[in-house]
Amino acid sequence: MEDFRNGILHSFIKSVVIGAGVALGFLSMSVFAVTVSGTFNTFFSGQVVKATDVNANFSTLKSAIESIPDWTKSGVNAVFSSGAVMINSSTQANSATLTVNGRISSSTLGVYCGATVATYTGNIGGYVTAKSLCAASSACNNANAHMCTSHELAISRQLGISILGNTWYSSHSYWDGAEPSVFVADCEGWTSNSGSIGGSFNNPSSTYGSWNYCNNSYRIACCL
Repeated sequence: MEDFRNGILHSFIKSVVIGAGVALGFLSMSVFAVTVSGTFNTFFSGQVVKATDVNANFSTLKSAIESIPDWTKSGVNAVFSSGAVMINSSTQANSATLTVNGRISSSTLGVYCGATVATYTGNIGGYVTAKSLCAASSACNNANAHMCTSHELAISRQLGISILGNTWYSSHSYWDGAEPSVFVADCEGWTSNSGSIGGSFNNPSSTYGSWNYCNNSYRIACCL
């Protein structure tokens, strides 16, 4: 009877250890690159299993699991805030491809996602304030939303994305308008509501970019 109980206990412990090893292998091969270091005992049929050996295995597994990058779950999203996520660090051009069926959320580059509800003259408060107004807007509903640039709007048009007319956007450039002569420079970095200078804006039909005087009030085109 004692041998029978020991046999059952041995089988149970063996199955737990093997199961844990399989689970760890799944993590390392399919999800994360986990380095397993330390003592990891193996067992064979008929061997007397010592508690110290089993504990050593669990200690090794515990250390390996704790080394997994600290992704956290936020609703349906996985969030990693401890550094960069690298996709092939090779310096060779086009050495890796990331395919996304949807929108990539970026605070620095994107496509048109909507416009602020409120309107603003060219004295928005500067580029940083313009970005914060888009980030707080329900149009894009994302903290990475920002005032669109001409480059982003050009990409948006190529993708067939509809853009609201009569909206400010940033060109970060300077040129002289004509009839009457006026210089256009993002309303002096979105800090001026002067009627004698201009800022970039989407024309009413939104078929192309244009400019208008900074004393006009328009919504801000936001990109994400």
